[in-house]
Amino acid sequence: MRRSGWLAGAVLVASLALSGCGVQMSDEEQLDSAREVNAVFKGAVAQVQLQVLDGDWDVVENYGRTPRGCGGASDRNEYQFSMSRATPSGWKLGQPPAELGDEIAAWFDENGWSGIKLRTYSEGIADVVVEAKKPDEFAGLVVVDIKPGELFDTVTVRAKSTCESGDWMTIYDQQAGSAPDADPVETPATEYPTDTPIFDG
Repeated sequence: MRRSGWLAGAVLVASLALSGCGVQMSDEEQLDSAREVNAVFKGAVAQVQLQVLDGDWDVVENYGRTPRGCGGASDRNEYQFSMSRATPSGWKLGQPPAELGDEIAAWFDENGWSGIKLRTYSEGIADVVVEAKKPDEFAGLVVVDIKPGELFDTVTVRAKSTCESGDWMTIYDQQAGSAPDADPVETPATEYPTDTPIFDG
């Protein structure tokens, strides 16, 4: 399994960056804080992914780099990130979906996650959904959707961070840096869970 040293440092810096409650942060400080929130959040989600597949995942729907207002675009007081990853085409579970769902729910419980829910469907539908949250690592909600198929199986992990204080538009503008007209950042089509996340433009 590949390891990365960015997560431990990110946890420490995020704690320091967010400790000054009530203190107005500069634009640069908001960017730094958001970068570390993003890294810790993705680090928490990465550990969930590794319970399913220790390999590269497809980046689907949202890479998870762009902040959004928690109450919509007009909310300039709080922001959050969302991301989605899926197992690659051709991948197979190797075990019944219900068994994997039970294992993931147990792992959540053993590793300090809360709000754990496991949902199954009516007879004849083998899909399983497991969800949980870990606010102390900025994971507001993680949903693991297990879908068996005839040719291959799919597990999709969708996650939203907690809502954090800050102006999403200021953070977004800071990400672009001094060259807002430059080519947009190209996010990868696949990514290993613990690869250092792309954040700045």
